[in-house]
Amino acid sequence: MTEIQNSSKNELASLFAAIEKLNRRLDKMEQANPQTPMPSLQPPHPSLDKLNIAEAIADSIFGSQAKEKACTFEPSKPCDHCSMCNSRGF
Repeated sequence: MTEIQNSSKNELASLFAAIEKLNRRLDKMEQANPQTPMPSLQPPHPSLDKLNIAEAIADSIFGSQAKEKACTFEPSKPCDHCSMCNSRGF
């Protein structure tokens, strides 16, 4: 074999050894504290939070209203409770 092939094999072997070492350390960590849930890395974006939509519940209870509420964004259409007007951000 050439010197380059030997060098590549040695580098590959050292990479595999490092990966195995990391895997063993992770296994030890998981065994030491198996019930701890993984923390969420990123909280959900505030624009995904929705405010309470009491009007949709009220409409379902008192369903037979003579006139429907107009959409905040498209006043020519009735409100379909898409909750777009209750979002914190876009």
